[in-house]
Amino acid sequence: MKNQNQFYCQRSKIDQNKSKLMKPLTRRKLSMLSRYLVQLRLSLSTLHRAFWILWGGTLINRMGMVVLPFLSIYLISVRHLQPSLVGLIVALPGIGGILASLLMSILSDHVPRKYLFAFCLAISGVFILTLPFLVSLLWLAIMVLCWSIASEAQRPLAGMLVMDLVQEDQRRQAISLLRTAINVGGTFSSAIGGVLASIAFFPLFLADAGTTLLFALLILIFLPRGSKQTMPEKVPGMHLKQILAPLRNGAFGRFWLAGLCATTVFSQQFTTFAVYLTRQGGSPLLYGSLMALSCILIAILEFPLSTALFRVPAGGMIATGCLALAVAAGLCSLITAPLWLVFPVLAFTLGEMVFAPTYDTLGAEMAPAHQRGTYMGLLWVATGLGFAIGPALGGALLQCSPLLCWGVMGSIGLLAAALAWTTPEKRPAQ
Repeated sequence: MKNQNQFYCQRSKIDQNKSKLMKPLTRRKLSMLSRYLVQLRLSLSTLHRAFWILWGGTLINRMGMVVLPFLSIYLISVRHLQPSLVGLIVALPGIGGILASLLMSILSDHVPRKYLFAFCLAISGVFILTLPFLVSLLWLAIMVLCWSIASEAQRPLAGMLVMDLVQEDQRRQAISLLRTAINVGGTFSSAIGGVLASIAFFPLFLADAGTTLLFALLILIFLPRGSKQTMPEKVPGMHLKQILAPLRNGAFGRFWLAGLCATTVFSQQFTTFAVYLTRQGGSPLLYGSLMALSCILIAILEFPLSTALFRVPAGGMIATGCLALAVAAGLCSLITAPLWLVFPVLAFTLGEMVFAPTYDTLGAEMAPAHQRGTYMGLLWVATGLGFAIGPALGGALLQCSPLLCWGVMGSIGLLAAALAWTTPEKRPAQ
């Protein structure tokens, strides 16, 4: 009995010591959590009012961006075009994205970005309204290309406006918030577009044009006239050599190449991965559910993640995101059961959340103030090229061998991570 009492006494002392040791740890965890919550609140409350106008307009516009996801269905069911012709027309927005990025890299440093953004939105809304009335296939293709150039111009311009409106230490969080609006709007647009398309296709064009024109008005009326945009004293000749001059910056060129490789891998999630999933016995419903899960996770987690990691150097963040994309490709090569493909989707999503906000701010961080548009436009060119090269390369490799396809994509992701990790960051000479 005495030994038993001694045992309980010793046990009680051990428990007391444990609780004493755990209390500082608990307090430390609570302190870290409270500091993080304070940082999160400050990040939200101190953002410029004009940023929230841009954020709200982006959300409205993305909720109404219903034509592009259903363009293929419209061309087949209403225009009765052959699938080969539909594929050519639907590929035009990808080309338009590359052209828009090049065009904005030329213009955005020489024209006030607020008015350039509003103009692109306005003509995009006008162009899209003409599509249902064009009978000639040639003119339809030309107008789709023109519309996509005007529409895709808003992507680099929105990023540039964020850099103009937001303080340097808040840029990654601001880009994450903007991407949250894009993802939430995209989720709603898919649902809204499906309902409208089941009734008639013309309301899709009206809704898309209406929200785009509304966004243009919000930019014109509420965005401040003054901004931090630095205009060059003299407008140089717009030659290709001058447009590509940032690539002569060794560090920027390596990051640019890392971005091209990363988006080549990331683009597989929307193209090759869908084909691979169906070959493994998965349904379109499963693929749609996985993509919806990805959008929801980004909308919920990306901004808190960017806030928590905002002090991590850009090279480390980009390398980590590229590594996650490489892991996603590697997992695809190992998994054959459709439901288990949720794990590559989670890796793709993590890679996007870590990579995208940092990459989107990289141009502003590395560029001289008067060349910010050129640097950021070239980064979007790399993204457009990645989304153009990736699906073609992935499809050809998948046709040969799934293992070859995902092995090559994983290697490209690792190359991107190595490029980003070994690149020294250089601040611009203002």
